[in-house]
Amino acid sequence: MPPGLIALISLIAVHLFANRAHVLGWVWHRRFLSLASGLSFAYVFVDLLPALQKGEAVLKRTFDPLIPYLDKHTYLIALLGILFYYGIQPKKSSLKPHWLSLSGYCLFNFFIGASLADSSNPEIQPLALFTLAIGMHYFVRDHLSGASKNRQVLSVLILALASGYIISSTMKIPDPVTSIAISFIAGGILLNIFHNELPKTQKSTYGWFVFGALAYTLLLLSVGDVNL
Repeated sequence: MPPGLIALISLIAVHLFANRAHVLGWVWHRRFLSLASGLSFAYVFVDLLPALQKGEAVLKRTFDPLIPYLDKHTYLIALLGILFYYGIQPKKSSLKPHWLSLSGYCLFNFFIGASLADSSNPEIQPLALFTLAIGMHYFVRDHLSGASKNRQVLSVLILALASGYIISSTMKIPDPVTSIAISFIAGGILLNIFHNELPKTQKSTYGWFVFGALAYTLLLLSVGDVNL
């Protein structure tokens, strides 16, 4: 079985499990949420931000002839991703339709699935740790938003994830498009982690948050550029 397909199945399982976290019990439930948040937080600084730099060369070759003065294309696209995902977040006091937020999450899932189709993609290496980080991101987001409680919403999210994988497996997505997509969804990850996943002090277990952040960092540094 291809490594990317194993990663895809693992992420689908996270979507399905997020609503059943209560089986851990209240104490371990809080600890696991803090652990997952810490891992996601470390992923941003140790893995995600360096990944943006990896895609810089591809975008520079593509866009320099058109927009030569923009020498930080990936970071600008990530900024657009932050602005986009912040704009579609449903506010409690707003009548903004939730389908807009769902469509943004589906776009996110589609490109995650597409990136998994090419397990040799350096921007998702090491694949096992990338899957772990995105899985924890899914878990915290789904649990806090209650997305996995709605079967229709859950089905749409899983379909978007699987569709991205299938389409990317059957046709070659150009490297600039892949780099743009990863930079764009990176902005969404940054926003969600800082805005939603950074646990509130009174609801978290700080030690487990720190443990999750340090454990992921040490794992990534020990693996280095070795493909898993």
